Amino acid sequence: MSALLLLGCNVVPRSMPSIVPSQDPSTEIDPVRAAAQVSCGGPGFPAALLDEPGSAELSDDPAAKVLRRHLSESGPETEWLPETGWREVSRSESQVAYVADAEPGTDPPYAEVTVTRDGDGWQIGGWGQCRLQADVGPQLGLASFRVDPATELGPLLTEIPVLVTERACNSGEDARGRIADPSILLTDAAVTVVFAVRPRDGGHDCPSNPETPHLLRLSEPLGDRSLFDGSEVPPRDATLCAENGICPP
Repeated sequence: MSALLLLGCNVVPRSMPSIVPSQDPSTEIDPVRAAAQVSCGGPGFPAALLDEPGSAELSDDPAAKVLRRHLSESGPETEWLPETGWREVSRSESQVAYVADAEPGTDPPYAEVTVTRDGDGWQIGGWGQCRLQADVGPQLGLASFRVDPATELGPLLTEIPVLVTERACNSGEDARGRIADPSILLTDAAVTVVFAVRPRDGGHDCPSNPETPHLLRLSEPLGDRSLFDGSEVPPRDATLCAENGICPP
């Protein structure tokens, strides 16, 4: 892939969002954002954009012209990119991102192309496959979680031991002391949780990060609802492992 681009609790109740204030809101998950926005690992965008047909590649916008030219190029690095159906999902002064549906049956199911500012013009910044994930904002790093395998979920539980894994490079260190209060979406059928961590300063190597034990606290008993990890889109059963079901040793 070429330059792939590559949350007490904040709770979204059944009726309307409720956010517990923190001293530094910029480093807490916005539950509304986590529930409504997604990303390919870069800037977030409303998930609803993907429900609409795309035709951004037909625009006369300068960035779209660069996209169109890129899609017309032949070769193994680009021939898999869809020729049509592109949606503009984010735009800043320096970058525009486009997402399209990949070929049916493809995993990941989306493709992304970014166009970046080059002086007075625009150029391709990168392209690759897109696996959607929850958007937790620029100040936090997304984390996945699973229920501690020693725990059996039951209807009376309000405190659930979980194992949280930071997704970003962290030199193989755990996320102890840096886990933000999660975003928790409660519905009649499910409890969907999104975890994030406060990144450490500096650069880090990229060995696999270990799981960090953490206690997930719910505002009401789990009941007969399913528990999901909302970091993935669609959410994953939190009793199962991430990464295609491969559990850490």
